[in-house]
Amino acid sequence: MWGAVAKCIRSEWSEEGVKDAEKFIESVWQLLSDERHVDRNAMGKESDPKMRAEIVGVLLWIRGLRSTRLGDSKDPDAKVKRAAEMVLATWKTADKTIGEEKDWYDANYKLMMWTPVWHGMTMARKIVGENSALGRDLANTITLDLEPMLKKAQQIVSQHAGEDGTRRGLVVYDALSKMTE
Repeated sequence: MWGAVAKCIRSEWSEEGVKDAEKFIESVWQLLSDERHVDRNAMGKESDPKMRAEIVGVLLWIRGLRSTRLGDSKDPDAKVKRAAEMVLATWKTADKTIGEEKDWYDANYKLMMWTPVWHGMTMARKIVGENSALGRDLANTITLDLEPMLKKAQQIVSQHAGEDGTRRGLVVYDALSKMTE
């Protein structure tokens, strides 16, 4: 799913880039729902990719991005709402820990995986209503879990990754952070 996020960033959030990313992410989501592509014994269990918050979070992110960039921040088919509910439902089992201070590879990976989830939750709060029960649950998750983890990861990568290193997580964090300002 990282490729879809990168495509949007490279396209500078163009309509075509957002639509292409949405098409890709929705296609992957459909594949994850097809028994021919997923272990039947894993479906609905913790090992099911659709039960991982960082996977569901990218779905939330693209649906939120589509709504805010191309749809006047409306959610007429409740796709954003459903994706936000799925992220929160899978939240307990998510690995939100950051490794050792000098393990910038882990921190970079966490930035790359979790920044779209944070951005998706941020957009979803505005779309579903910040004062709704779902909006408040998203705000608590963002404030208590995601933002502290992302800030710590961002600091580690900034301090320990060489300028010539692969800093994809930092690129994603910087690009999506600018969109929420």
